[in-house]
Amino acid sequence: MTATFYEVTHPMLAKAAHDDLARELFNRSLTMFLEAEHRPRIRDVYERSVRPALSETLGHAPTRREIAGAMRAHPANAWWYALRTRSQRTSYEIATKVVGDQMPDLMRRAESLNGTCGGTLTLDPAVTVPNYIAGDIHLLEGGYHTERRTDDIAAGAIFDRQMTLNRMGAQGRLNDDPGNSLAAWVMDKFPQLKPKRILEIGCSVGHSLLPFKAAFPEAEVVGIDVAAPCLRYAHARAEGLGVPAHFVQQNAEQTNFEDGSFDLVFSRILLHETSRKALPRIFAECFRLLRKGGVMFHSDAPQYDELDPYVASLRDWDITCNNEPFMEVAYDLPLERMYAEAGFDAAACFRDRAPSQLVRATGVDPKLMRSGGSMFLTGATK
Repeated sequence: MTATFYEVTHPMLAKAAHDDLARELFNRSLTMFLEAEHRPRIRDVYERSVRPALSETLGHAPTRREIAGAMRAHPANAWWYALRTRSQRTSYEIATKVVGDQMPDLMRRAESLNGTCGGTLTLDPAVTVPNYIAGDIHLLEGGYHTERRTDDIAAGAIFDRQMTLNRMGAQGRLNDDPGNSLAAWVMDKFPQLKPKRILEIGCSVGHSLLPFKAAFPEAEVVGIDVAAPCLRYAHARAEGLGVPAHFVQQNAEQTNFEDGSFDLVFSRILLHETSRKALPRIFAECFRLLRKGGVMFHSDAPQYDELDPYVASLRDWDITCNNEPFMEVAYDLPLERMYAEAGFDAAACFRDRAPSQLVRATGVDPKLMRSGGSMFLTGATK
């Protein structure tokens, strides 16, 4: 996997100096040990030491919330929580330093790439950041929206650097395996769909959007987000990769695109970052934006009803330690019913998994991937 990491490059990717890279590689090794080796062993602790007594005390099979509460107090799990939280903070601290040390050069690169391959960037200072993403999401100080200088791209550059390193190439050379896999899934499941316009909502730096341009070269691809620093970076990154994409600062709850102006509307890892009030608005907006015969899907981690209670309880760390509180609600929502309430035919709703194209092509161990080797998704056709 180390070789895969070193192959990852593009004109906008921040490069680390020797000592910073050494710290990153150590932290990456720690993170992967915690995720891939130590955490699976904690289930044995639960089954042997916690579940029997918990079940007897409760008088029923424990729920995910009850499991999470009991496991927080167990030393093996408390140790994992503490180290995993520290490794997450460290990954962003190092990436922030790497980006900060070369910010003037990165901004010059971004400016020089502007307009080189036909993509566009449209920012709107009137767009406000919703309160549900205004905190330090994922433990990144200031989150992904904070601007500390004119034409800031730091948050996008930090996110790209952190994802590139800490996923060890397990999301593809350009963190694009989810996008490649979802695009391949669309082509397989909807062979009749020949999209002319594709919209990703919550596109961040374009990791998942650009593969759709490769899959559907005749289509116009558009990404929206509320975070200007991510959009500026996304535009420069796409131009550097030679992919004409259009990035627009808008809130997915209410956009200014015309009715029926897209053939495909999707999101990747967005739903759990929003709120219970926002999601119905987003789904209604997706319905409005789709033409008749178009497809909407949202790819996120599996809903709780797809998981056994112990596996579902593992998200407690993300909820309580990684500043992702809406996970508690989002993965329990009746998404298909909400799609129907937004206007979609209940019979046209679906759930599925998009197999990882990276696993299929290279044999990367699915255990090293947060997705487990496939991308869960739900959606509907109009």
